[in-house]
Amino acid sequence: MISPKRVTIALLFALSAAALSGAAHAENARVEEAYRLMVDKDYAGARAIVEPLAEEGVAGAQHMLGYLEQYGLGGPKELQHAIDLYYKAALSGSADAQFALGELAFYGDGVKVDYERAAGWYRLAAAQDHPGAEARLGIMHQRGLGTPKDPRVAVSLFEKAAKAGDLDAQFYLGTAYVNGEGVKQDYKKAAEWYKLAAEKGQGDAQYNLSLLYDSDYLGAPDPKEAYRWMRAAGDAGLPEAYVALGLMTNEGRAGPGDKAIDWFELAANAGDAQGMFLFAVALTKGDGRPKDPNLAAVWLDRALEAADPADTEFRRNAEALREEIAEAQRAAR
Repeated sequence: MISPKRVTIALLFALSAAALSGAAHAENARVEEAYRLMVDKDYAGARAIVEPLAEEGVAGAQHMLGYLEQYGLGGPKELQHAIDLYYKAALSGSADAQFALGELAFYGDGVKVDYERAAGWYRLAAAQDHPGAEARLGIMHQRGLGTPKDPRVAVSLFEKAAKAGDLDAQFYLGTAYVNGEGVKQDYKKAAEWYKLAAEKGQGDAQYNLSLLYDSDYLGAPDPKEAYRWMRAAGDAGLPEAYVALGLMTNEGRAGPGDKAIDWFELAANAGDAQGMFLFAVALTKGDGRPKDPNLAAVWLDRALEAADPADTEFRRNAEALREEIAEAQRAAR
């Protein structure tokens, strides 16, 4: 599983103070000031600082201005200019800019997806110990995307980045231990890596950690810990966590006042096919709200559109629900 990309401010400033001249010290201090403003969501203030520095060729400022322009923060969204700024900074040796160019090529944000180009930029950044680039390069080796498929190389990259504190790398490493990809299967080690990331708010790690606690892979299942981490994953906005929380609520494992239908509705609105289906079920049965078979029919249609066409079981269940909805509609006339 590749984590969904998150638009977050996660910029690394690895300039060595000992190696900076007096002018470079002053420039770096200004870039760090802009970073603090960005963290505080004063994007216009951050732009005002980095724009003149970027014109002067300061790589850190070029990267930061590129980031602001890529996402339209504090000013207009200018993707092509952002790319130009990233290139300038990357050629000056900015690992963050190299990583940013790798991300653009990997995800195809405004450019063509090109895994080989992405891997090239990630390698340059990884050579400077950029944890994010190491983690992404690990995924590429794990899946054979633009690189030779080699799970062991992937694990070594994940481990290096995970030890440096990269949350996604900790999640990927945990998943490698769960699946036994490039490393001997070990659920306890998986849980250890998941927990490190989960405690810092990594939603995918919280979700998978909950599943481990809900199983017997770590010993006897621990329903309280399973619910705690699934709730955290829900708070992080994972649609699959909304579905799981709805099912846990139906089983009487949720907090007081929780309604399964509310979780299913959140999942449905987030585009999750199973969430749409379960929301339709709840509306048909009047589970937590008055029966509304007409709305249930709408959500069932949406669920079928979003579902995997090859999932025949889902489609059989959907047809059975459609008959139940039709019966409820006739009874309501």
